[in-house]
Amino acid sequence: MIVQARPASAAVEVKGAGSTWSSIAVGQWQADVALQGLNINYQASGSTTGRKFYYTGTSDFAVSEIPFQSAYVGTGQNVTTDEVALAAARPYVYLPIVAGGTSFLYNLSVNGQRVTDLKLSPTTIAKIFTGVIKDWSAPEITADDGRTFPAEPIVPVVRSDGSGTSAQFTAWMAKVTPGLWSDFCVKVGLGASCPPTSQYPLFDGAKAQQLSDGVANYVKAAYGKGSITYVEYGYAIAGTPFPVASVLNAAGYFTQPTAENVAIALLKARIKPDRTQVLDDVYTNPDPRAYPVSSYSYMIAPTTTAAPFTTEKGTALGKFILYFLCTGQQTAKRLGYSPLPRNLVEFGFDAVTQIPGAPAPPAIGDCANPTITGSFAPENVPPPPATDKKAGGATGDTGASGPAASASAASGGGPSAGGTNAAAAGATGTTRPGTGARTAKAAGSGSAATAGPGAGGPATRDAAVGLEGELAAPVGERRDDSAVEVNGAPISVDGTGPGGTLPFVMAALTVLLAVFLPALVGMRRPRSD
Repeated sequence: MIVQARPASAAVEVKGAGSTWSSIAVGQWQADVALQGLNINYQASGSTTGRKFYYTGTSDFAVSEIPFQSAYVGTGQNVTTDEVALAAARPYVYLPIVAGGTSFLYNLSVNGQRVTDLKLSPTTIAKIFTGVIKDWSAPEITADDGRTFPAEPIVPVVRSDGSGTSAQFTAWMAKVTPGLWSDFCVKVGLGASCPPTSQYPLFDGAKAQQLSDGVANYVKAAYGKGSITYVEYGYAIAGTPFPVASVLNAAGYFTQPTAENVAIALLKARIKPDRTQVLDDVYTNPDPRAYPVSSYSYMIAPTTTAAPFTTEKGTALGKFILYFLCTGQQTAKRLGYSPLPRNLVEFGFDAVTQIPGAPAPPAIGDCANPTITGSFAPENVPPPPATDKKAGGATGDTGASGPAASASAASGGGPSAGGTNAAAAGATGTTRPGTGARTAKAAGSGSAATAGPGAGGPATRDAAVGLEGELAAPVGERRDDSAVEVNGAPISVDGTGPGGTLPFVMAALTVLLAVFLPALVGMRRPRSD
């Protein structure tokens, strides 16, 4: 029997599947390494499908926001799949792939003009996504934002497929608003205090869409007016940029999911020996710059040649991993993510040594990751402007473990400490995804949702790293000419139109004519003497 050798030009194909949260970055890196002759075939099918493809041997690797999950009781008292047991046949290692912020993309207009600087607290967000708040004129939204919006139904858009983004988001709600989450679990038949879930329960008034681009496209569409969804920030700035809500953090400041704010938040992430992340302290990070819904994704890579993996595939996968841990992280911020810090890169390097056939990692100083080269550093990140601070100071939204948690917030009741105070009156400004007006530096990394057993790794360490880039321009104290008044408070909008600059120009011309026209007429009269 003659075995034909593979042509040198035919690169071995390495198949992967999973996270859509990470897929913008993974897709870019896949294209980058194709130019180097590597054939990485990644299918953005959702984290749950990615993990399934791994333990069934359908793919070589997976990407997921959460680790393999143990069996638990789901909707209708059904026992879900025990992924940990099934994955044991293909030993694996977790390694970080990219960090980012889960954002709240929304479509809200007033008088035909898009609102671009919405502010929401964790409790209000949880009430929206558990069906407690159903209208944009709700007093909780007014208390957060400082403006009363017109009565319009809120349409929460959730994932219809098994989603790591849903798992991250529900883990955050379960931690910071445990009473609301528990009540919701009971309402949808999951039982009190159910665990975070990849399968978001559909509820009255909500819409379900498949994958990250599905929920993002729904909100951005003309028919998406009044809708809001949870999705990785990269989907907000991709294609047609759309605004995301500024989220109230534990220090009482409303922050955006910029690369810098995510990195700073992740300074409080804890990493377990199996490289899975613990985010509890990220959610309640007291730094005024921190974005509270921050995390990172995992790659699940094989540590043996159990089918379908081979050492030849291991060589290609190892090269791909070393690329995205180092040079690939240079594009993370532009794509809507946050570069991995040095310590997570080191975890990744250690994981590569466990992959059959993978090349040896370089010296850490030779890695072109911007957090290692120093082009993304934390020490000079300025604090947010005072206008981004909620009136009253305390957030009251950090849940049972947070410094300002209140009984009413934990039980799903009314606003927590300071919750009835409107945001600083008169503060305006437009926060647009993908824009920034000043250069700054930042920090951070590490995180995800529920932790699960893995294949071992370095000892538990806190994640910390430096970052650099642009922060969104601070909200100014002066009114922008493009602001529209609703109940006496300005709303920043895109473009002109009713409430735009034209009425002010016409008014100014009228005043000028009234003042100077009589004088000009008088100058032309003949003298009487």
